[in-house]
Amino acid sequence: MSYILAGESFRTKENVLTRCREILSTTPDGSLVSDSTLPFLLDLFRNHDEWVQKAAGGVVGISTQTTSHGTRCFVLVHNGGAAIDISFSHAVRLIPGSRTANLIPQGLRDFRSAARNAVESQIREFRDSQLVSSSVCPITGEALHRSNCAVDHTPPTTFDSLLFSFCQSKGINPVTVAVGSINGTVAVFNDPLLLVAWQEHHRENAVLRLVSQIGNLQLPKGAVPWSLLYQGVSHGV
Repeated sequence: MSYILAGESFRTKENVLTRCREILSTTPDGSLVSDSTLPFLLDLFRNHDEWVQKAAGGVVGISTQTTSHGTRCFVLVHNGGAAIDISFSHAVRLIPGSRTANLIPQGLRDFRSAARNAVESQIREFRDSQLVSSSVCPITGEALHRSNCAVDHTPPTTFDSLLFSFCQSKGINPVTVAVGSINGTVAVFNDPLLLVAWQEHHRENAVLRLVSQIGNLQLPKGAVPWSLLYQGVSHGV
């Protein structure tokens, strides 16, 4: 069984624990963990049964500390400097067993990537138009500026729900859609008519907002029943 956390795959929960210990060992007390490890930790801690209470008000960073017992732990840092410790081992124990790598067909991963890339210009236009006025992240309370902001699809109309409704309305099976690439890395739709139709659907229906990058990582992942669109179709993973 595999466990997927922020795109990282782990064969066992012990491997997840090892990853946490490595981050602890390389992060001095009171220092924030690196930007590269933050998504993994936030995804892990969402499994903690006290995440909602401990993260209330928004988390602006994760640091480390040594407890009175001499053990080291992670600390959720809130806007204004308040902090609260959180157990990574407890969060690991609560990772559900269904979080396996083979739940999402590769064809669907490629389709979603192409769909995101297709509306990237709309995302940039929105970001630039909103940054002319001062604003704060609705999740963490941070002041937003170009270096720390991200664009979010406001719930309940998340990006996935918007893309799912588009597929339903057009009778599209996402795992059978031809997806190409630019320079072997940027996924793109091969069908120009599909590309234009999706761009128009997104422009007309997306409800966007500015959030901080770390606030964006904390947003809940809404469940979308993708399998309804490809069930019974052969695909690779």
